[in-house]
Amino acid sequence: MKKHYLILNFILFFSITVINAQNTISGKIINSTTKEKVSAVLVKIKNAKESTYSDEYGRFQLSGKEFPLTVVVSSLGFQSKEVEVKESSSSLVIEMDPGMALDEIIVTSASRVAQRKLSSPVTIEQVSLKEIKNSPQLNYIDMVQGLKGVDVTVSSIGFTSITTRGFNTSGNTNFTQIVDGMDNQAPGLNFPLGSALGPNQLDVDNIEVLSGASSALYGSRGLNGTMVTTSKNPFKYQGLSVQVTQGINHVGNNGNDPVSPSLYSDYSFRWAKKINERLAFKVSAQYTDANDWVATNADDKNGMGPIEVNPNYNGINYYGSNTSVNINPFLEGAKAANPDLAPLIDPLLTKENNVARTGYPEYNYLDNNAKLFKANAELRYKISPNLEAIGSVNLGQGTVVYTNDTRYQIKDFKVAQYKAELKSDDWFFRTYATTEDSGNTLIAGPTAQLINEAWKPSYDPNTGDGWYPQYTMGLLTALAGGASVDQANLDARSFADIGRPALGSTEFNSLKDQISSTPTSQGGTLFTDKSKLYNSEFQYNFSKLITFADIIAGANWRLYNLNSQNTLFPDEDKPINVNEYSGYISGTKKVLDDKLNIGISFRVDKNSLFEDAKTTSRASLVYEVAHENFLRFSFQNAYSFPSNIQALQSTLIGMNQYASGGSKLLLVDTYHFDQYKPYTAESVQDYQNSGDASQLKIYNYKDIRPQSVNSFEVGYAALINKIFLVDVLAYYSKWENFIGYVDVANTPGSTDPTAFQDPSKYVSYNIAVNGAETVSSFGYAASVSVDFGKNFIGKVNYYSDHLTNNNDDQVKNFNTPNYHINVDLTNTGFGKKQLFAFGTSFRYKPSYEYAVTGNMATGEVPSSAVIDAQLSYKLVKANSAIRIGGTNITNQYYYTGTANPGIGAVYYVSLSYNVL
Repeated sequence: MKKHYLILNFILFFSITVINAQNTISGKIINSTTKEKVSAVLVKIKNAKESTYSDEYGRFQLSGKEFPLTVVVSSLGFQSKEVEVKESSSSLVIEMDPGMALDEIIVTSASRVAQRKLSSPVTIEQVSLKEIKNSPQLNYIDMVQGLKGVDVTVSSIGFTSITTRGFNTSGNTNFTQIVDGMDNQAPGLNFPLGSALGPNQLDVDNIEVLSGASSALYGSRGLNGTMVTTSKNPFKYQGLSVQVTQGINHVGNNGNDPVSPSLYSDYSFRWAKKINERLAFKVSAQYTDANDWVATNADDKNGMGPIEVNPNYNGINYYGSNTSVNINPFLEGAKAANPDLAPLIDPLLTKENNVARTGYPEYNYLDNNAKLFKANAELRYKISPNLEAIGSVNLGQGTVVYTNDTRYQIKDFKVAQYKAELKSDDWFFRTYATTEDSGNTLIAGPTAQLINEAWKPSYDPNTGDGWYPQYTMGLLTALAGGASVDQANLDARSFADIGRPALGSTEFNSLKDQISSTPTSQGGTLFTDKSKLYNSEFQYNFSKLITFADIIAGANWRLYNLNSQNTLFPDEDKPINVNEYSGYISGTKKVLDDKLNIGISFRVDKNSLFEDAKTTSRASLVYEVAHENFLRFSFQNAYSFPSNIQALQSTLIGMNQYASGGSKLLLVDTYHFDQYKPYTAESVQDYQNSGDASQLKIYNYKDIRPQSVNSFEVGYAALINKIFLVDVLAYYSKWENFIGYVDVANTPGSTDPTAFQDPSKYVSYNIAVNGAETVSSFGYAASVSVDFGKNFIGKVNYYSDHLTNNNDDQVKNFNTPNYHINVDLTNTGFGKKQLFAFGTSFRYKPSYEYAVTGNMATGEVPSSAVIDAQLSYKLVKANSAIRIGGTNITNQYYYTGTANPGIGAVYYVSLSYNVL
């Protein structure tokens, strides 16, 4: 009996194995033209749930229930194909024809659900995986600068700030960057971290950019736009990929570049593995090492000319010369000590004689050796076919330079994100944390000022000596010797600068290290930011429960734990916790035979720093006026709570000079504006020049409030003959309580206005404030994409943004030219067997005014015409490719903002494996 039982079990096991084997379909997918394998192809059985992806070798395996059946294969960049399979097969070969249809573009960010870009209710741009592979840019963040409506400010190789519709400034806190569902912002300072954190070049699937207000779906930080980056799914994109790039920059010393030709190196890898149909993982890393671009703008901030004719010279990218004193009291003292000097001194006393300390240029002061490292690991487990658990870690660290109210050398920074997520077809729950460590950050302006004071104080009241008394002595000596006033001032500076440590000297570096390693709260310039961000979000799609409309709803909680040890925020006693709560609902409904799509969204946000919650709404209409022709209209009423910077920042940007938020927690509890009144900076300067205290004007400060905007957009998108994709739009926005910046000063500890005559007794602030007047912005844009056939794609776009602001005392951070023109021409496969590919882009901007907050600089950014290009060749048998290219190949240095560096060419060669 036992023997019969064993035989029966063996027969049953064998039968099941045979049946499973008979129902298994396996094979590979190849390019019909080049015969190379095609990975990440969706393979599914028609009218069934079974599906899988081809691996890095083009192989797939799929189980079917009964034969005959139809296998459907699809992938971006190839024409979809159906293959009938009559019986089980282990050697099926499917050839796919290359081809990129313009109507294939699918986006998800516009409404948080997948839809065609052509019928999106708002303006949205996308960079696809195929475009990333074929782009001449070295970094995927830099690829978006050619998209319609996008502005960028480049502080350095490792720090690019992105925005849309004109509000262009470094570290824009009103533009949101989301990576795999996580807000990619610095927890304390709130600006997006760009490519410093997140996937590397080999792990990016696609990028989508929403222009203008997107707060209804993505929260109040999306007032100026949102960028959503999606990394590759390890179930879909498998195998080992490696890319090594070697290049050279600083070629030819154009643009007043002090750096000699230097090596640019970038190393990236990604490894993903599907263990089985339930479990997959990926790991990736990237390391970049290069000599960074150096800011060299020597224009005087006050427009008074170079140091040869201007004793008060304060160069934009010279640091330390913010220290400025009227030397008339020293001249009067010299006259009192020696009346015989009156003939020399009296003519000088007819006017103010402001003199600035000698500043240091950026090169050899800030470390221009840019180093960036980031790594990512992700594990995915399918609990069931419709429920997936995801855990991931993102790490980033390095050294970059960042421009804001001064230049910051962010050295040895560290940032990390940790995420856990449950995701089904209908809902997701996501929780994540972001931590940061600002490392050994050097604040260029005040550090140089304190170096000057350390080697020779401006004035020592105990001895009566100092740099300014010596300057005065040198000036009078030169004048007595018959020198002209200009030459006498130069001679005086040389005399006062005796003993000044040279850049790079042992003494200079010792002073710099000592000052920059001492916290600002203890008299140095180090800020210590170890803030954290915690976020949890839930979203549910009700489409299976509610059939009359497509509805999604969600809720979000966020905690900012601000911890700067009183160097950035008023958190001397303990970290400051800022809580945000929000809920949203969005619905769409198609009517009129599905010709008209109506969309409505609502969102409620509450910030613990402010008493009232705020409601954001969006309404949209998309009407298909003809086949593949869509007219869209949208209205959004959006609120934005002031960021941590705009509310609470108190950052040292010069001696007795702060970049400041506008909350009463800061202005009253820390600065004591209620006791020591703030005055407008302009009136303080008038008083200093005239001595007439009646010219002082009190600044009537108020607690900063959320700003709001009502934005209207109308657009038209059409696909003509399947080869022309056209999109045109216009928008108008009206702002209330618009947040900008004003300069004020007060005299802490004294109500005597004469304290303004002594630079050591008063403090200047660049504070965030709401404008009393309404602000309007408007613009228009157009783009055309053309499929020329034979893998040639051409794109051109034009856009123009404008601002009307009646708040004359505000710095608006609206730094954009009157128009942009971008042109792209690419081919993903030409020549014999289509082994060659190329990508070219052209970007033009006319000159425009650019203002940096904190009085760092205001000036004209020159016009620029930039060409990027690359040519690649596939080594099919080696599963590799070689690419030769360059960014800004004409090497005509261009600028993206005042006080930012000129950007020259990078010429490079790149070798990649499994990145075809």
